[in-house]
Amino acid sequence: MPRPRKNVETIVRSFSIEKDVYTRLRALLSAQNRSISEEVTEFMKKRLAELEGSQPAAKEADYEALKREYARLVEETRRHVKMLDKDNLETLQGLAVDYGLDFKDMHNADEVAAKLLATTDIPDEAKHLFISLLEVAKRKREIARKLAEIRLKKYSANASLAQTA
Repeated sequence: MPRPRKNVETIVRSFSIEKDVYTRLRALLSAQNRSISEEVTEFMKKRLAELEGSQPAAKEADYEALKREYARLVEETRRHVKMLDKDNLETLQGLAVDYGLDFKDMHNADEVAAKLLATTDIPDEAKHLFISLLEVAKRKREIARKLAEIRLKKYSANASLAQTA
């Protein structure tokens, strides 16, 4: 018995996708607790907006995707911090500072990661978890910057409209 649809206003249609693409997409989306149907619907809305020449709708879809990705990265950051024991986390953070990690935009995270890998007095498991944390934090900072730009434009425009009304 098929499970009930989340949205009653949907139609069921079949189409074909390459097996490898479907398998990889399903695995990645399940990690984000999303279905392929949700992803396809979002993609089709964005593409429809592009075809109709409605750029604001396409940008809104990008904005929603950025918000979801940011929330996922926040959770992933928490998981990595939780997995690292306090002593290793503090030691690795100190080493990252000593190696010159720029916490503002993390542009040199790759260089710091290479230096951390060469460090022999820290367990490999802790080093790899911390490097994963650096990668997630770097991506999170990039998305936070994009979200800040979008929101600044959005809310500045809304505030201007409210003042003129």
